[in-house]
Amino acid sequence: MVKKWWDPKYSKDSICAITQTRLRPGKNKYGIPYIIKLKCNHVFYTSALFCWIDKCTTDEIKCPVCRCKL
Repeated sequence: MVKKWWDPKYSKDSICAITQTRLRPGKNKYGIPYIIKLKCNHVFYTSALFCWIDKCTTDEIKCPVCRCKL
C-alpha cells in the first residue's frame, strides 16, 4: 500500500499561513512542538510565528491572519 502524500488526517485547512506549507504534527528533538495554536484558533509553525513576532514592534504583535492581539 502506497502512503498518500496528502494524508486526509491533515486536510488543506492545516496549512501555515506564513510559510504556505502543510503543517507537520509532533515535536522536534528538544521537545518543542512544530506547530502552535493561537487563541483565535489559527495554527502556524512555531519558528515562523516567532520570526513574525521578531519583526513586529511590541505594541503591534497580532495574528498574521485575523490581526487579533496575541
